Amino acid sequence: DELESYRGALTWLVDVGRSGDASNIAWDLMFFWAIGGHAAEGLQWYERILSVGALPPAAESRGLVGAGLMRYTQGEPGHARTALTRALALAHDTGDMEMLAQAENLLGRVEHSVGNVDAARERYARSAERFRTLALPWGLGSSLTGMATVALATGDPAQAERLLDEATSVLRHAGPWFLALTLYVRALLAVRRGDADGAIAVVRESLTRIRELH
Repeated sequence: DELESYRGALTWLVDVGRSGDASNIAWDLMFFWAIGGHAAEGLQWYERILSVGALPPAAESRGLVGAGLMRYTQGEPGHARTALTRALALAHDTGDMEMLAQAENLLGRVEHSVGNVDAARERYARSAERFRTLALPWGLGSSLTGMATVALATGDPAQAERLLDEATSVLRHAGPWFLALTLYVRALLAVRRGDADGAIAVVRESLTRIRELH
């Protein structure tokens, strides 16, 4: 409902050179853009903010993670990897544990999407460790789900199920979006096992959560 106000605020902040404040707002809108089908617009804002220059390292790393996620959702893994690798380097320099965890998690998705399952597994494992230290359930559950997708892809359904069980337990109170992906992977696991009824039940639950987010 407030999207036009945010657009106006972002425009003004960029125009007057307050790119750090613009980066903060854009960061808080990251999941809205990714979940709500606004990835193209989100990417435009992140790139506009990043092009201003003279961003504080923390703000730049947030902008790069946001841009990396938007690139990934639009099927551009190469560009996503470039942005996320730069974000990871900045986060290392500043000691920003949350950005390190987020960049590692998204790089896991990027690597898996291009078939680099070993690299993906390592990225997910590092991000899970960091999210566990930070006590961020949504991040930990997301990383565990990523690890489950790798286990499923490499022929270890038992490990995938264990990881999905842990992710589900962690994500029960983290909001509908984050559990939707976990349910999707669980449905794939059910299909692999020939359990059509179980897969349909899980997909129905996932759809209910997705519809809650319109």
